[in-house]
Amino acid sequence: MPAAGRQPPNPQGRTTMSHTFIELYTATPAWTTLPPEQRNAFFARIGAGMQQFDPVRITPLAMGRIASGVPHGSDEQFYAVWRCASREEVDALMAGIAATGWHEYFTTTQAVGAMDSMAQHLADLAAL
Repeated sequence: MPAAGRQPPNPQGRTTMSHTFIELYTATPAWTTLPPEQRNAFFARIGAGMQQFDPVRITPLAMGRIASGVPHGSDEQFYAVWRCASREEVDALMAGIAATGWHEYFTTTQAVGAMDSMAQHLADLAAL
């Protein structure tokens, strides 16, 4: 069985590493003033654009509103967490999101990282 986050070799014989992509975002004034019919059209484009991605390789894990009153919490309003088969898949997803005009309507903080085991993560922290 492959190590945590690792997938079997791809057709070229290389092992790929699963990545997590996390977005934190807040609506901009451009969004809050957009009429409902234009918002609906925007989300219809988002839905259509998502059809280009293989759901086995790019998977939404969780999305929602960020809770307030959390120690060391974020000031952002919403979050999305994705699992992607490789860094290249993350890059394609980020490019697809940007191409929709998303960043005009939502300020976004993005984090991307390879999926490691707890032991590897603690070892990386200890090595700092």
